Amino acid sequence: MSARFVVTLGILFGLVFGTVNIVVSLLNPVIEDTPLTLLGFYGPMFAAWSFTGYRAFQRTRRLRHAAVAGALVALVTFTVLTVIVIARMNLSLDTIVDRPDWRNMVASYPTSGFDSFRAYANYVYLTGAPFKLLVASMIGLASGSTGGVVAATRPTVVS
Repeated sequence: MSARFVVTLGILFGLVFGTVNIVVSLLNPVIEDTPLTLLGFYGPMFAAWSFTGYRAFQRTRRLRHAAVAGALVALVTFTVLTVIVIARMNLSLDTIVDRPDWRNMVASYPTSGFDSFRAYANYVYLTGAPFKLLVASMIGLASGSTGGVVAATRPTVVS
């Protein structure tokens, strides 16, 4: 599985999950991020990353390739998703400030030193992005490795 193909998958996954994020936000802008809501969103994403590792292992028979494919697809997925989430935040800022998970940001704004809440929200999102990308990549590494291990336990079919 080539790096170009994995990057393309990551872009596709990011666009799909970003679109889901926007649609859910439009339908229910103040939905709370409960554990079940988060599982419903991230579960399929992690499964997609695992499947990427599974397919990478099937092609190369190397667990390292499965792990790298999982990490790379996760990094690209989350990069695209982060851009979409920041755009969504800017487009619907007046509505999403009422979300329960925004309480801390709204409460910390008066002492932030920013003159604009929008600028502050963008600052928070952008400065948090590198850590989120690192975490997503590590989850992708684990997911891809898991997919690779599952693929390794499957019998090889010779055609």
